[in-house]
Amino acid sequence: MGIVTKDFKEIFSAEILSTTGGLVAGLLLALYVDKIYLIPGIFILLPGFLEMRGNISGSISARLSSGLFLGALKPKIRKNRILRGNIVASIILVIIISLLLGVIAYLVSFFVFGLSFPSIILIALLAGILSNIIEIPLTVVTTFWLFKRGHDPNNIMGPYVTTTGDIISIISLLAAVTLI
Repeated sequence: MGIVTKDFKEIFSAEILSTTGGLVAGLLLALYVDKIYLIPGIFILLPGFLEMRGNISGSISARLSSGLFLGALKPKIRKNRILRGNIVASIILVIIISLLLGVIAYLVSFFVFGLSFPSIILIALLAGILSNIIEIPLTVVTTFWLFKRGHDPNNIMGPYVTTTGDIISIISLLAAVTLI
């Protein structure tokens, strides 16, 4: 075996993808910063919101990968009790954390800056739900796809879900801001 192992190639490729995706997410944010400036509390909400997406998707991917390698889980979508439980847990987490982030953003904006914009709570919740609708299926399908093709999802999915989560979160946040 050479110096560059299969694991190194997988991890390196995932990190390159993650860096590139982070640049795309930053570009999206920069393009719409004028719209974001208009909403009190959005910059308080943003870091936690971006972290939430990667953490929840990363956790579900890690749990699925472990189940796949241990043989407790088959890489199939239908009639999969473990997968269903993980998805339900992820949905509940997103709703609770999105509400909590929205409330914190509102309270900090109100008490520190004297700005009252309660719609920030609804923006956080809507953006969390929108991003979950896209990110959870993407995470599940990609984890199963990688496993079926002989890759170790643990090497790839962390940077992958961080990147897709950042991009999808920013798009979802902008969509929520536009809708509300």
